[in-house]
Amino acid sequence: MTKFAMLVKNMGVDKMDFSQLAQLLAKRQLTLTSAESLTSGTFQSQLAATPQASAVYPGGFITYATTAKTKILGVPEHLIAQHGVVSPQVALKMAVRARKIVATDFALAFTGAAGPNDLDGTPVGTVCIGLAGQAIDTAKTYHFSGEPQEIMAQSCQAGLELLASYLR
Repeated sequence: MTKFAMLVKNMGVDKMDFSQLAQLLAKRQLTLTSAESLTSGTFQSQLAATPQASAVYPGGFITYATTAKTKILGVPEHLIAQHGVVSPQVALKMAVRARKIVATDFALAFTGAAGPNDLDGTPVGTVCIGLAGQAIDTAKTYHFSGEPQEIMAQSCQAGLELLASYLR
């Protein structure tokens, strides 16, 4: 069991895991990319560790800094200025742009404040996750608690569940 899986299990979460998601995507011949900020590649590294990774995951983005979101993904600066970097609008735009750049069936995007300090007035634990697909463009805001690593794990699990709920 990976360190990430142990952390999720210790949080009392018994839901879909990366292997199950990768199997589901592979069975349906679907692909997924990700654009990550606060999770800093955690989601992608866990997905890439599955046996089906080569069939479902062509690659993704780690856009930790705001400038990376604008320069790499093309998130408009005015959108960030208007809504804040931790917002459903920015999370959705990150997902939409990542999906377009990599040409996948789905994209998940994560932006938030994992701590230890607030991010531009956004409280620690506030996370926005965007999901983009052919028939879905949505973003949700979550409020998690714990240490930064726990918030990152909870964020990745929420992203898994968001996509899984759509696929089910």
